[in-house]
Amino acid sequence: MFSSIDWIALVIALLGPLLIFAARNEVRLRRLRQIQDFYVNFSSEKGSASNTVASRLGTNPSFEFVRSKYTADLVFPEKDKFDALPEADKLRQFISLAAKGRVTFAYRLFLSSLGFVLLSYIGFHIFISAICCGLQISVQCPVPGLVGGDTSSKLIVIGSLAFIGAYISSARTLLARLAVFDLSSTTFLRITIESLASVLFAAILFAAFPDPLGGIGRVLTGGATSSAETTGQSLPLTWIALAPMLGLLPQSSTKFLFVKLQQIFTWVKVSDDRFVSITPIVSLDVINGIDYEIRFRLEDCGIYDIQNLATYNPILLHVETPFGIYQCIDWVAQAQLCHIVGLERFLALRELNIRTIFDLERAIDSVDSPEEFDDIYMSILMSPTSNLRRLADIAKMNFMIMDGTNARPVSVDEYAKWARERVSKEPKLTTKAAEHLMTWISDDLHVRRLRRLWNDIADSLEPGSSYFRDSKRNPQNKKQETSDPASDAV
Repeated sequence: MFSSIDWIALVIALLGPLLIFAARNEVRLRRLRQIQDFYVNFSSEKGSASNTVASRLGTNPSFEFVRSKYTADLVFPEKDKFDALPEADKLRQFISLAAKGRVTFAYRLFLSSLGFVLLSYIGFHIFISAICCGLQISVQCPVPGLVGGDTSSKLIVIGSLAFIGAYISSARTLLARLAVFDLSSTTFLRITIESLASVLFAAILFAAFPDPLGGIGRVLTGGATSSAETTGQSLPLTWIALAPMLGLLPQSSTKFLFVKLQQIFTWVKVSDDRFVSITPIVSLDVINGIDYEIRFRLEDCGIYDIQNLATYNPILLHVETPFGIYQCIDWVAQAQLCHIVGLERFLALRELNIRTIFDLERAIDSVDSPEEFDDIYMSILMSPTSNLRRLADIAKMNFMIMDGTNARPVSVDEYAKWARERVSKEPKLTTKAAEHLMTWISDDLHVRRLRRLWNDIADSLEPGSSYFRDSKRNPQNKKQETSDPASDAV
């Protein structure tokens, strides 16, 4: 097929993976320096507690996970001695190893990309030749390697158009994996197979339906055929537009066909989609500080909704995005509250000065919290929402409550009223119920992880950062309040 090397196609095919490899090393190096800055900034407190703070941050699971993600494939010289180094020295060694490119089995990533490079060369070679011919296939301007055979030439040109769409989709996948430092040999193998499948899928569809809109055109023209159809040399405009789209959305096309086939073959298990309308994805836009542009930036990290953000590692979010650590912690804490109590209650609590999961915990569970707050916030946490009402309506479900010794079905609002009254018989019961509710709300693993990180960072700050000098919470002011006035007069 190739009488000589197409240097343009070869350069394009090699340039993509080489740029990705270079960018991967640069991303690792820059983020390791960010990790080092994070550790130094929050463990550099002078005084007797500095070693304790540094030790806690160095052994924090959130910090360890981020560090290991960017250092797992580095080659460690004399590992026993390396493990005995302090954390700050380890980070300096990691940066030095990354700058020298000391990566374990780096050749495997290169070898896994060879299939994609070969497919890219063939695809670009045919596509460039077809473009030079204006997508018109003739004896004077044949497809490379196919001197005759009009149908075969068209199939290959359609395949090259589908490849262009698949290449764009592959480039997006590589950049997305690079953004979260998740590029591996599997990534290249996957995009190679998916690109090849897209090309074959588009070619098969073209062979089965060479002119899908031709029948409609012949009906409109009274059965007449165009000169292009008579000669059979021009590609249908429909396929010129459709082939790249099939390459861009290979998985979406196959999934769509599978869903449609479920409706034909009754023996295939179908999904229960009755509750789709009341189980929407909660957009990140509801979080204070996240706008349209930031939302798409977070999607590069695989964060598409509130649940993703609520369970995300805030240190990792800080390292892999341009946002500060305090901003990331605030977003995750807001998302955790929204994820746990629901969007409606989250917005209501925010209007009552409860923005994060820890604000709610302090309002209910703090030793300084008045018991009246338990009653105030229980009224919101146990209130019925529109989603709950719609759920009961779609499922045709009634709640069963005890009326004396008998059970009877009731509506959502009556059930919520009954439940609220059950925990409000006396103030102590309300307080106990509110604190118990807060216990299981705040016991999720991602909440506990964020709480430990919050405490470790708080411990790294000076004690005076918790209050102003004239604050009643200042221990010095408390000593003055409890001093004996008579002794002061003497």
